[in-house]
Amino acid sequence: MLLIALAACAPEAPQADAPAASAPAASTTPLASAPASAPPASATPATQETSAKDAEVDARIDRVLGDHAAYRSVLERLQAAVKADDRPAVAALVRYPFEARLADGKRRIDNAQDFLAQYDQILTPAIAQVITAQRYGELQVNQNGVMLGSGQVWINGVCNDGACKDVDVKVVALQQGG
Repeated sequence: MLLIALAACAPEAPQADAPAASAPAASTTPLASAPASAPPASATPATQETSAKDAEVDARIDRVLGDHAAYRSVLERLQAAVKADDRPAVAALVRYPFEARLADGKRRIDNAQDFLAQYDQILTPAIAQVITAQRYGELQVNQNGVMLGSGQVWINGVCNDGACKDVDVKVVALQQGG
């Protein structure tokens, strides 16, 4: 099992079986009275459903973790970097140091250079597939962060100061899940 646990002010790196917060009940607000950010009336039902799911995830992140825009940005940049096989861009989105459990044992990864040297063992094709296939509106959100797939990837805020006023949103775990 590949597991990467990252040290941060955030809770321990979650495990694949960590419970995720359940989605709030669907809104009963009629579309006509939806906020200005609602999709235009000409949008297809599928687009409206996607937008509604995205808005629900935004609201959960705002409520549980903080500013959803930072989490959405990290997810989008991670997906683009993995799709493009832009390994330095992926490495820049990870919180260091962390401990990787690779096929040949545990190894401390101190920085992006170490991450890049072991990229293929850390970011396996299965994990890459989870990242690229993840839809924003289907993210699970809880106090441990934002979960992709069934726990293979976690994104969370990392405190840079004691009061946690300065927060960087980073990938805090990459692990085989199931």
